[in-house]
Amino acid sequence: MVKTVIIVGFGGHARGSWLKSIKMHPDYKLVGIVDTDTELLQNVPSMGTDLAEDQAYRKIEEVVEHNPKPDLAVIATPIPTHHIMVKEAMDLGINVICEKNLASTIYQGRQMLQLALDHPELSTGTGFQRRYSTQNWTAKKYLQGPDNEIGQLSFIDWADAFSWGLYREGWRQWLQDLYAEDQMIHWFDLMRFISGMDIVQVKADSFIQNWSDWQGAPTVLANLALAKPEDYEHRHKWTWARFYGDWQHKGPQLDTWEFYGDKGRFKITGPWGLEVLKYTDAAGLKWEEDGYMPQQDVENMGTDYDGQRIILEQMSRSIDSGGQNQPQTNFRDTFKSFAATVAAIESSRTGQSIFVPDYWKGMLP
Repeated sequence: MVKTVIIVGFGGHARGSWLKSIKMHPDYKLVGIVDTDTELLQNVPSMGTDLAEDQAYRKIEEVVEHNPKPDLAVIATPIPTHHIMVKEAMDLGINVICEKNLASTIYQGRQMLQLALDHPELSTGTGFQRRYSTQNWTAKKYLQGPDNEIGQLSFIDWADAFSWGLYREGWRQWLQDLYAEDQMIHWFDLMRFISGMDIVQVKADSFIQNWSDWQGAPTVLANLALAKPEDYEHRHKWTWARFYGDWQHKGPQLDTWEFYGDKGRFKITGPWGLEVLKYTDAAGLKWEEDGYMPQQDVENMGTDYDGQRIILEQMSRSIDSGGQNQPQTNFRDTFKSFAATVAAIESSRTGQSIFVPDYWKGMLP
């Protein structure tokens, strides 16, 4: 059954990514664009949307005034507005996919989580499309499956550093902790996705390098601890991670995704699969190199989809189930990734290590 969908916030990411993904998925029909930019709305019919002039709206409420309620709203507005847009949609009984980061503050995020808890009949999703690339699915399938040859995961080394350019653009220029608020959430979420654990402790610094004239912090250094729920309080069973993120990194881009276990380690090497190093003695002084081929059928969905189309596919199936089979990126799950980014910012400001599960205490297990 075809689902109707509206896009709320028709900026660059929505036009360049969500619009394409929606049009490529057979379960969806785009029936409206919502944006506060009236000049943009006038041009919606000529922007590849296949929509008429009267299918461009300034508010979500306007969509339902004279039309059947859409099945899904994709919220692609700036981060500080997410909690308001999500509430407006869910109050109208509309399922939602919200772009990352989930919110700007822990209080806004908790409001969104509470909406999901209060409305189990509605499906929620988050725009963590990087989970569903072939390379990250391959890493998850290897580490959490029977092919794992590195043993118990003990340490993750993760770096994402490149040059944004000389100037900050658009609404991001107003973010105080630019990298931590916007980009870092992808990597924290991927650590959870690949490892099957939650980030339980964060000690971080978000800062502006001494030569930079930016007003928002583009650089983050963080030490993280990950654990399964039953081990949140068992420090000896934690897996540790070192994270470096930077949007003012000069020179060659730095991408590091390495996972260390007691029997070996592996490195994500892009679409070519994994480079695996297996220890051949107990001390790890001898080893042999191996590889793990890319795995297809992301999340065993029985499709050839990746990225946003996996999120849309899971959302379609969840809507059909009346919310019983929620997308993997539902708010109950992704709140934990979001909370880790809030913890990093708090840690930077206080100089203290933050125990992340305190953010969802009483709301989630």
